[in-house]
Amino acid sequence: MVRQITVEQKIDDASAEKLKATFLDESSFDELLTADADVYDTNGKLLLKYRKNIIPVELARLGYESFKKSITWTEGRGTASGGSFKRVRKDGSIANTTVGNFVQSGAVGFMDRNALVHYCRKTAFTHEYFEKFTSGLPFVHKVDELYKELCPAWYAKQRAIADSTNRNYVIKDTAFTTVTVNKNFQTAVHKDAGDFPEGFGNLCVYREGSFEGAYFVLPTYRIGVDMQNGDMLFVDVHKWHGNTGFVNPSEDFLRIAFVMYYREYMYQCKQPKEELERVKMEETGYLNL
Repeated sequence: MVRQITVEQKIDDASAEKLKATFLDESSFDELLTADADVYDTNGKLLLKYRKNIIPVELARLGYESFKKSITWTEGRGTASGGSFKRVRKDGSIANTTVGNFVQSGAVGFMDRNALVHYCRKTAFTHEYFEKFTSGLPFVHKVDELYKELCPAWYAKQRAIADSTNRNYVIKDTAFTTVTVNKNFQTAVHKDAGDFPEGFGNLCVYREGSFEGAYFVLPTYRIGVDMQNGDMLFVDVHKWHGNTGFVNPSEDFLRIAFVMYYREYMYQCKQPKEELERVKMEETGYLNL
């Protein structure tokens, strides 16, 4: 039986803003969900849907084994890493590039244009390890299936824009373009950005070894979720969220968090040939070199 829960916002917006980039602990929530639940705010808006043991562990393990080469040490996760600041060059001067703390994270699938890369493309992992990427697709398809089942209204909108996007930049037969893969990463309080705003966020994990904590928390509603192997969480990631730290981890502990989404502007991507022409024009000013 799925428990239906209504929660009040217990921290106002101005106070919540002060939580940005801070790290949460177990004092950050009043209730920890460990069984199936749907949670709504007092206006009836869905905040999250949590389901226990709904993804076969071997399928989550397949996702990890397939996508683990995407994981690198990166300073590109900004607020979620606990900091966002201008890079300091070796000579002590300040660069215009904004970076965060180093964390272990990767990107699977496809990326749209951004301020640094002006063309749509496969992620570096997907380009280099395409067979690994395709081997992990059954896992992505399972999350897509659950998204359609549990959040149909949001799924329909996201699938519609995915289906209208150039097929070279969408994970086949899903509403997703991209998977973020985080390893042993305590995310600081943040709101997701750059994803399709009318969709609904998700999180599933693969765990090895032993540890406590690492709870997913919506601090303004003071509710947490204990994500174990096989669990699936659909959640409004445009609310402030983060996870608590790792407690008593074994030497071999592993927590891989998967987040699957549609990048907001991917619908603007053109055929790969046209994207290549953009690169040539940008780098040389000529198309036929």
